[in-house]
Amino acid sequence: MAVDIQTGLVENTVGLVERFADVAMTDPLVAAMLITGAILVTFAAGVFGILSLGAVVSLIKRALPSSPTPPQQAR
Repeated sequence: MAVDIQTGLVENTVGLVERFADVAMTDPLVAAMLITGAILVTFAAGVFGILSLGAVVSLIKRALPSSPTPPQQAR
């Protein structure tokens, strides 16, 4: 069952890339729109990934015990 899912996923991905390539070859404007969309989606996913990574690191830093700060002397 798992092998069928993996094979279907690879076949569908290759088919999707072929269809996008066929659509992009019809007109230069269409190709530019596809590239622009891909850049925007990649940028948005990258920003979300960086923010998510920062949140995970922040949670880990808060969960770890920290050394107590030395008391400050009054002046």
